Amino acid sequence: MSTTTRLVVLGAVNQFQPVHGYFLRRELMTWHIDEWANIQPGSIYNALRSLKNDGYLAENGTESAGNRPERTTYSVTEAGEVELLRMLRDTLWTVEVFDTKPVMVLTSFMYALQREEVLAGLEHRVTEIDARIASNTYHIGDVAASASTPAYVREIFELATARLRGEQQWARDVIGRIRAGDYVFAGENGDRPARATTS
Repeated sequence: MSTTTRLVVLGAVNQFQPVHGYFLRRELMTWHIDEWANIQPGSIYNALRSLKNDGYLAENGTESAGNRPERTTYSVTEAGEVELLRMLRDTLWTVEVFDTKPVMVLTSFMYALQREEVLAGLEHRVTEIDARIASNTYHIGDVAASASTPAYVREIFELATARLRGEQQWARDVIGRIRAGDYVFAGENGDRPARATTS
């Protein structure tokens, strides 16, 4: 199972707990995770079982309504809370040049971290992106100097640079929204995520 799937499912259980798999599947599909995280509905159930086996989730019991089958509900264990924060921090402080999934998952669950940490991590991302873009210019130079590498390979690095510039602008914008008080973070108002306070 991918780290992205583990983080999405663990983060979603943390957000909605106690929660059953059918609710998670329905909710996460509204986030279009099948498109941006490449997580298929069946993977959610597999992740729940795996995270439970690893000790990061606990079964709370079963529930049923009407003629529906019984559904097992899950909550995050203490070990799961530690693992969630560890994975979120790894994602917050690491810029992926070619992969957008980690930063999108971070955006979905950054509320579990403290406001100051998220701001510091995002400011770090802005600076690290400058370094990654500079690195890409050297890769482009390597392509131009190579006798064997096709010239159009340069476009891989040009595309990555354009994506990174977009992420950098997004990071600057979200830093402004967070500083303006748009979102709730750990230790604030009951530690639960909320809709933006501004329209």
